[in-house]
Amino acid sequence: IIVFFVILIVFFNEKVVEKYFLYKFSNWVERKVEFDEFKYNFPGYISVYGLKVLNKDTKFYEYTFKTDKIFLNFDLNSYLFKKLIIINELKIENPEFYLEIIEKKIKKENKLESTFKDNIGIAEKINNKMPDKIWPKKVRDINFLILKSSIVNGKAFIKISSILQETKIKLSTFKFTKVGNDKKFQHYKSALEIMLFDIIGRVEDFDKRNKLKKAYNL
Repeated sequence: IIVFFVILIVFFNEKVVEKYFLYKFSNWVERKVEFDEFKYNFPGYISVYGLKVLNKDTKFYEYTFKTDKIFLNFDLNSYLFKKLIIINELKIENPEFYLEIIEKKIKKENKLESTFKDNIGIAEKINNKMPDKIWPKKVRDINFLILKSSIVNGKAFIKISSILQETKIKLSTFKFTKVGNDKKFQHYKSALEIMLFDIIGRVEDFDKRNKLKKAYNL
């Protein structure tokens, strides 16, 4: 019992948890991540303020994603001893999503066709029919499950290279239950697709909406 509590004190120190969170989140989104303030309350409460996900090689937006606050409540017991990490609650407040799409014309069978590339790595994959990324085999395959999640007061900013005007959209409030990366539950990618559909559905400009549909094969 004493050893167990020593491990908890050492490994769940706020600075250690902060560095671990930054590393894992940055690795997951494959982007550099910054935040203004990080708070960890034992056993499983994390609050991150002013989180920003930086774009890589883009012309218009500096960030892919920004949010005022992320609150996370996870089950410490599941994290330490089980293969399925349970996140009891996830809240994202006042997020801003930045979608930048580069449209290029290529010649195919003596006619010009549009091809698209975006700052989130989806459009290029769809347009070029690229296979899914093969991840190296893990010694211990750990899945996660978010029991309850909400995204409130969201905004989206869209810029397509072939259209001069930027589009700003106020998003719906999203609430999901039992989302994760385990086959038994709704996959988190499905939740992301729902959000993408919401963004496209709220674009009023007909030309821009058509280009978004082509970019994401909708």
